[in-house]
Amino acid sequence: MQRDIKYTSDGDIDISNGDISYTESTAQHQYDLLMSSPGDYKERPVVGVDAIKSVNDNDSLFFLRTVRKQMQSDGMTVRRVAFIDGELIIDADYENSKNNE
Repeated sequence: MQRDIKYTSDGDIDISNGDISYTESTAQHQYDLLMSSPGDYKERPVVGVDAIKSVNDNDSLFFLRTVRKQMQSDGMTVRRVAFIDGELIIDADYENSKNNE
């Protein structure tokens, strides 16, 4: 299971009882990949889907391929990336996530 610092819904670090909270982080990593744009991370300039820019794009297959490639390059096993009834569905987790739960 991937663990990382927990964020609030506002994107702030979750501090509970005066300490930083940690949580299973696969969903947070997926969100970060979707919302970031290539060039946002100096250490890895090709990382990022730039989902906001793709909202009005007519090429949903390109977007879905980009999402799949970004998740895979981050080390996730991707089983499915699709739009179902207008909702983006991502069925992916890190290789060791299922084994360590």
